[in-house]
Amino acid sequence: MAIWPRFCLIVFCIGVTPPSPASGQDLAQQAYDILKDNCFVCHGAAVKTSGLDLRTRQSILAGGERGPAVEPTNLRRSRLYRAVAHLAKPTMPPDEKLPDEQVEILRRWILAGVPLNSVQETAEPDGDERRAALARMEDNPITREERQFWAFQPVKTHHPLLSEKARKANPVDSFLLAAMRDKGLKPSPQADRRTLVRRAYLDLTGLPPDPEEVAAFLNDSSDNAWEKLIDQLLDSPHYGERFGRHWLDLVRYADSGGFEFDKDWPNAWRYRDYVAKSFNEDKPYDQFIREQLAGDEFDVNSQEAMIATGFLRLGPDNNIKTERTRMDELDDLISTTSLAFLGMTVRCARCHDHKFDPIRQKDYYQMQAVFFSTKGVEYPLVEQESVLAHETEQEKIELLQVPLKETKKRLEEPYRIRLFEEKINSLPQYIQIAWRTPVEERSDGQRLNARQIMETLEIEDEELLAIMSEDDRRQHGELVEKIKALEKQRPKPYPTAMVIGEEGREPLPSYFLHRGSPGAKGSLMLPGALTVASNGETQFPTPPIEAKSSWRRLGLANWIASEENPLTARVMVNRVWQHHFGEGIVRTPSNFGKTGQFPTHPELLDWLAVEFVKHGWSVKAMHRLLMTSNAYQMSSNDIDENLRVDSENLYFWRMPRRRLAAEIIRDSILTVAGTLDRTVGGPAVFPYIDPNLFQSSTGRTWAGKPDDDPSTWRRSIYVFSKRSIRYPFFEAFDQPDLINSCDRRNRSTIAPQALLLMNNAFVILQAGFFAQRVEREVGRDVAAQVERAFQLALARPPTEFERERAFQFMEQRPEGLVDFCQALFNLSEFVYFQ
Repeated sequence: MAIWPRFCLIVFCIGVTPPSPASGQDLAQQAYDILKDNCFVCHGAAVKTSGLDLRTRQSILAGGERGPAVEPTNLRRSRLYRAVAHLAKPTMPPDEKLPDEQVEILRRWILAGVPLNSVQETAEPDGDERRAALARMEDNPITREERQFWAFQPVKTHHPLLSEKARKANPVDSFLLAAMRDKGLKPSPQADRRTLVRRAYLDLTGLPPDPEEVAAFLNDSSDNAWEKLIDQLLDSPHYGERFGRHWLDLVRYADSGGFEFDKDWPNAWRYRDYVAKSFNEDKPYDQFIREQLAGDEFDVNSQEAMIATGFLRLGPDNNIKTERTRMDELDDLISTTSLAFLGMTVRCARCHDHKFDPIRQKDYYQMQAVFFSTKGVEYPLVEQESVLAHETEQEKIELLQVPLKETKKRLEEPYRIRLFEEKINSLPQYIQIAWRTPVEERSDGQRLNARQIMETLEIEDEELLAIMSEDDRRQHGELVEKIKALEKQRPKPYPTAMVIGEEGREPLPSYFLHRGSPGAKGSLMLPGALTVASNGETQFPTPPIEAKSSWRRLGLANWIASEENPLTARVMVNRVWQHHFGEGIVRTPSNFGKTGQFPTHPELLDWLAVEFVKHGWSVKAMHRLLMTSNAYQMSSNDIDENLRVDSENLYFWRMPRRRLAAEIIRDSILTVAGTLDRTVGGPAVFPYIDPNLFQSSTGRTWAGKPDDDPSTWRRSIYVFSKRSIRYPFFEAFDQPDLINSCDRRNRSTIAPQALLLMNNAFVILQAGFFAQRVEREVGRDVAAQVERAFQLALARPPTEFERERAFQFMEQRPEGLVDFCQALFNLSEFVYFQ
């Protein structure tokens, strides 16, 4: 009698009640019906997602890739129960929780030992049943509840409650002040003008201001001095380089293909320059979208629009071309498009419906159908006549080389056969036998050995020359020289761009892939977009007869760039906000879904999106709007009372203190040293990298030049971005991996950063140039040198304490000025701005 109450106490404590004695056949049938109605579509006869089949007790206990789905009588170790009860992620079913009464039935069924044998399926379904199951999986409608999520609601116009004074100011402040007031926060005071001018220069151009530029702003007493400065910086050609760098992060820009061979792309820079030029010209963002996704369909006669489609070529280039790797390349394309333009993680729906957001697998494969027919093209940037003339000259050279090459081949052949036989004779006996066995009589192993011989036994020219007769060697040399002479006569290659194209106006067929497997094709897919973010069916135009592509990408681009799309404008204004305030209103800028963070100021986000579209999708207008707010001009100093309420600055009551990005640190060093080459655009440069860092990589090269070669002193956006050989300075300061879309860079503080600024040869060299500039501009007076160096590096004069200590430091060291200049490069204030 004492045992039963104790058992009940234990069960009560762990949240488990004893199974009902009225289980048995009814409970098994009820549990089976729940599984069949809710789970078999993904874990049944047609598809076994994660290798899990829930149709039989044996397959349930065997489990899938993650192990058994259920452990009889043990709820804590039963993945199925924890998923349906929403006690663990991923929750199941993916769209919504089962009713409580069904969860209770499954709980009692597991505690009862998982009875199922009398009701479970034992036979494979017939063809019709399988097709019906697959059709159910492909067509899973979006529910009304799923459409209610904030990111999929239409953008609404909100009007801030403005006082008479605030109406004349920036509405951004009204939204922020209202939220601060609700939280009991107060805004920080305005920053001083020196801080503001340095902040503006680094934010908009990525280059620190010269002392004369600082003085010009400080001496401008007009009421609109700040607005004039912003317009001046937005008009700078360096603005596009600065903001373009963020876009290049988003689209995983690189100058090489990655993977094992990591082949260089000598023309990728044309897309990079297109991005910078587009931002400099304030190209409307909706046009910017259309050109990148469908420039060849949007404006077929524009070279610029064609170059824009390089966006579709930037993904890592698989070295081995198979159906599977093609699916991976398309997956990268779909993922980057959805992350960059829509702020959604569509890639998650490749193998099954998205587990958190209302993105169906069918949406994924409809988007894949948009891109399925694409192929890489080298687009000539010259007239067709020039292309034909070039081809004619090439053919002429090749025809002249043909008899020379044939004569050379005949001359080499007996020597090549002799060397080949000698090498065969040096191999093990079983390999010799394999080679000499007639092809049709070889075993599988012998065929493999013979193939290995053909692939590995090479005869070098040096070996041939070593055994040739003197006359043959002389004749061979003459032939080689004649072939080389003709080779030098080849016309120089005409300029081309990496772009995208298609086979023709009829698209290639693409299919729904069950579990993402090319071997499990479902229905033929038509093009489409995200159903949950669409009002009705997305329209895809019919291409004209003369079209060279399907125009499917134009249809997708029009949908993304539409004013009606609830995501596009919100995502972009959030990115611009993040650029200026360190964090976005949505702090997961490429994930506006359920696993992302909710906006801290949803009304402000919508108001900005409306303003963005109203002003013609102008990115510069958005910069101007944000930077003329009081919020942008606030100090970055902490307020103790605010910290106790909002330590993370979620409500933007002060400006953040931000470390400069890797490229901006390098650009600042070159600017302050007076060595920066400000030429805009053009092919990439190769600064020095220690060969020990990459020579072990087979076939990978880096044409690095010495640190003192002025051709490498260009802005960092022009440094060659090779995926397998990272420039160490950038890598230390958190440059993205160049493989995946990056919406927000890490901001680490690690020892290698300080060590690099102290010991790196490039930094030391530029410190020397910095010292030479200071001496050239103010002479040898130490006090004047200290003053000028501070103004150049930090846009401010030194304090009395700094002036005194710097004077003492420089007086006591023979290389005092150089060391002092390098010390300024190492200051936190140099690599941070506030």
